[in-house]
This record gives sequence, C-alpha cells and structure tokens, in this order.
Amino acid sequence: MSNEGSLLRLFNYEGFTLEMLLEYLYKREEDGVISFLINKLYDYPACDIEFYIPQIVNMYFYKPKCGEIERLLLRNSIDSHAFALTLHHNLSAFAEDCNPELKEKAQSFIENLDMTIVNAALPKQTSERPPPHFYNLVSDFTELDGFNRKTIRSQYYTYQLKMINLLCKISVGLNQIPLEERDEKLKFWLESVEDTLSDTRKKYRNHPEPVRRLFRGPIINFKFHNLEDKDEMQIVRIHNQKSMCFCTKARVPYKIVYETISLKEEGINDSNSVHVINDEAIEEMNTVDVEQINKLVHKETRFEGYNEYVEEAEKNPDERPSPRLSLNDNTLSSSESVWGESWEDMEKKIRESSPWGKYSTWKIRGLIVKGLDDLRQEYLAMQFIMKMKKIFEEALLSIYLRSYEIEIISNYMGMIEYIPNTLSLHSIKKTYKNYSTLQNFFIENWPNTYEEAQRNFIQSMAGYSLACYVLNIKDRHNANILLDSLGHIIHIDFGFFLIISPGGNIGFESAPFKLTGEMIEVMGGIDGEMFGYFKILLLQGFLELRKHADELLLILKMMGPGNNLPCLREFERAENELRERLRLTYTDEKCFQFIEDLVNAAQNNWRTLKYDDFQYLTNGIL
Repeated sequence: MSNEGSLLRLFNYEGFTLEMLLEYLYKREEDGVISFLINKLYDYPACDIEFYIPQIVNMYFYKPKCGEIERLLLRNSIDSHAFALTLHHNLSAFAEDCNPELKEKAQSFIENLDMTIVNAALPKQTSERPPPHFYNLVSDFTELDGFNRKTIRSQYYTYQLKMINLLCKISVGLNQIPLEERDEKLKFWLESVEDTLSDTRKKYRNHPEPVRRLFRGPIINFKFHNLEDKDEMQIVRIHNQKSMCFCTKARVPYKIVYETISLKEEGINDSNSVHVINDEAIEEMNTVDVEQINKLVHKETRFEGYNEYVEEAEKNPDERPSPRLSLNDNTLSSSESVWGESWEDMEKKIRESSPWGKYSTWKIRGLIVKGLDDLRQEYLAMQFIMKMKKIFEEALLSIYLRSYEIEIISNYMGMIEYIPNTLSLHSIKKTYKNYSTLQNFFIENWPNTYEEAQRNFIQSMAGYSLACYVLNIKDRHNANILLDSLGHIIHIDFGFFLIISPGGNIGFESAPFKLTGEMIEVMGGIDGEMFGYFKILLLQGFLELRKHADELLLILKMMGPGNNLPCLREFERAENELRERLRLTYTDEKCFQFIEDLVNAAQNNWRTLKYDDFQYLTNGIL
C-alpha cells in the first residue's frame, strides 16, 4: 500500500513531466497503473503529445493493456484537427506494413478516427449540438443544421487528404518521366493543382463566411521550425515556376514553393478569376500506380559496386583519393553570389505582385516532397535531434542544431521542410568560381564577418558531431551536408543511423563523425584556439546529453519491437549500442579524455575520405 501511495504522490507531483509519465507507462505492467497513467495523459495539451505520436501509436499496438490509448488519441483529435491529421498519416503508414494480425485493428482505428473527425465526437457518442467548424472558426450555430455541418467537415477533410496525396503522387509519377522532361512535367502538374485550389474556392463562394474562408485553401499541418506560426496557415497559391526536381538514381523528390495566409484572416481573393482545371493532368496524377512504380525502381542503385570498392579500399588504406576533375567545371561567374537570390528577396518580389500579398500573415514557404520514400525513420532521427537541441538550449550551451519539420504521409510518401539560404558542400565545390578550400571560401564570402561565420561553423560542427556520434549517423557525403548563408553546417538525410549503414550494413564509415582537413582548417587548425573551443563545446554537450539519457532512450524504447524500421530491426542491439555510446558509467574526468579520443579518431579519418571518394566516383558528389 505504501508503494502505491508513493507512486500516486509521484504521479500527481507538479514536476511530473510528460516524459516521466511515458517512461512509467512504458515500464509498468499493472492494469490500474496503466489505466491511471493513460488518464493522466489527458492533462497534457495535444500539441505536446503530438511529438510522441509514433511512439504512443506503437505502444498501443504492441503493449498489452493499452487499449484505452485509442480513446485518448481520438479525444485529442477532436480538440486539435492538426493532431488528427498527424495521427491519420501515422496510422495509415503503420497499417500498410504492420504484422498481419494487427492490420484489422489498425484499419478499425483509422475508421474510428475518420468518424471522430467528421462528427467531432467519439464513436457511438451523440451530441445534441451540431459539430463546430474545424480549427474553431467562429460561427452562428443556427446557420447550418448538424447534418450540413458534418458534411462540410467531411468535405474539407477529404479535400485536405486529396491535395496532400496529389502533391506526393507527383513525386512518384516523375519517376516514369524522362530526365530531360521532368521539370516541365512538374510545372504542368503543379499548375493543375493550383487550378484545383481556385476551383474549390469557387465551389464554396456562396456558403456562409466561415465555410468560404475554410475552403480558401487546404491546411496540411506543417510546422516550419524557422517560423513562429501561432495560427493555422492555408495554401492559397502555388508557384510552379519556382519549383524544381531533385533527381537521384532511385527517386525524384521535388521542391514546391507556395504562398500561405492565416485562416484567421477574413476575405476571399480570386472569386472572379478564371481557372480551368486540366482534367487530363489531374487524371494523370490520380492514376499514378505507386505500387507498380515502386517495384520498378531500384532503390539501392546508389550503392552499386560499394562492397567491391570497400574490399579494395581495405587492402590499400594509404591510397590517395581520386582527383576531383570537375572542380573547375563551375557555372558561376565571379560577380554572382554563390547563394543566389536570398529567400527574403524572393519573398519580397513575390509579395509585391501577389493578389494575396495584402494579407498581414502572408508568407512564402517551401517543402521537399518525397515519393517512394518511407520517412518514418527520418522522423525518428529528427525527434532525437529536436530533443538534443532542446537539451542544449535549456542548458544555455552555444551549440547549434537546425531542426526541421518532417511529415509522414504514408509508408512510401512524405514531406520535409525546405531550409532556405543554404547550399550543400557539394554544390559549393561544384559552382563556386575557383573553389580551392573551404577556408578560402569562408574568407572570400564573409570578408567582414569572418569571425562570426567561423564561430557559427564551429558551434554547428559541435552540434552535428555529437548528433552523428550518439545516433551513429552514416552516409555523410557532401550532398548531405549543407552550409547556410551565416556559416552554419546543417546535416540532412538520415537514412542510415543506429544499426544500419550503406552497402548492407558493412559499417565502412567507422569514424564517430565527419571531421575532414578542410573542416579543421576553418576551425583554425588542430592547435588553434578555436579548435580548442570546438572540443570544449563537444565536452559540454556530451556531458549534458548524458544527464538526459533517459529522455533520449525513451524515444527509442517506445518504438519497440521496431518491426517497421530498418534501423530498429535488431531492437535490443540498437538500444544497447545507443546507451553504450553515451558512456553512462564514465566520470566527467574520463569523458574529457573520451572526447579527445573521439576527435582523434574522427580527424581526417581515412574511411571518411574513402567514402567521399566512392560517392565522387559513382555519383559525382564532390
């Protein structure tokens, strides 16, 4: 009894965090404790729980006695339509490739969610009042009867899913378009999506004002990490001429640029404009056979010949990397900025000519849309990075990480926040006039603010070095590392981390993180004061991460048994190795020497250089 009383006092303690609650929910097996903790989750806002949706959904399906979680998630879906969309996408992805014995349960959950979204009530519950409009739009309850209000909710929810699906199917369909025709086909398809936006506005222009405003544009529930959006933002215009394909050997992701305004702002703009929907284009997109195209695409073509290359490299570790013959094959004149037009300048120009530019909440946004790509693993990596970023910020450490939003749409489609004012190291080496070294690039591009840019570089190098080491992130070639216009390094594309690596997990990239001679030179050289600053940041950050080891491990543990993610296929190994990398048994003094050892192992590591060499020889990545 005393033990139960102690638990109850702990659970009701005001400092009992959401992470602590989830930790206990994950560990405990008693019916009463599990039920109490699930009920306790109702005390937390939907926006906090939304971060852990993949983990909570996973626990619902795999942990016994957690059936009450469904009601909790449905209740939050009534309170927050943004939460409902995220839950829908995660459940859809889970249902596509879960164990057969769980598929019926997953489909039933999705059906209950759809009913809950439309009715704004839990399944089998009725309400005398009609459901409210989505996003708490203010309206007179007498303007529509309950049936019509439900119809509007159903139509808008269907519209949201349709537009999201169309955008993702474009990426899939582009795989079947010849390389030289892809950009034009992308613009053609996006123009038809833009026409659909306008046509939908016309269909609802005679409805009451809240309905007209709702159908002004779809809301895709995407939170941009560099923008402090307090309102729901609607897509009102797509710029197909600013969009472009990123062609890889296996997939065709693309960048889409679009205008948004807040749902709270009143007014409809283009009710009199003429937009004729191209039915042929819409039909093309709708009939994209995702399953068939997925079978035809060879996703591992990027690593063809990798195992043979590694075998030869192991025999000749002292062999010099291949000469970068295309370094002088650049397209940028000396008078042009390597960064091109800034996002802010582009935004200003577009706003001046846009019919929507008069709205105070108007913004330009960019997404990377990915088809034939399961982003659940990428999302998991970003959860870790977001948690690390929060840990560093709360400890007031000068360590930089740039988180970005990732939205899972299904087990083969998703969207990623576009990071403006950045270029990959590969692009810089390829296009910058007379590129010689990264250090010279810094000197020439930041002649008046070099020290600030150098400091930004070091602080971000510390952040991503720790992230790459702790999470065992691999495939760190120069197309997966960005540099922004302030000098920060930003890592992207986390397809290989924890227990998986390129080439069938042969583990050739054994360095704890990427630290090439060029990077060291920008930081002032191994014996320089600023390189010492880099190592101090590494130590400070590592010690702080160890203090929050339980929070980091919780993100992983709640994803067990990890059936759907390659990085968790050997779940116990993934968990044990993550814990081991945190060196929780070390004293602070021993950690000091450990960081020195990590830096020594990483600096100019021959395997890092050889991996870059392979990417250059096979994919042309500089």
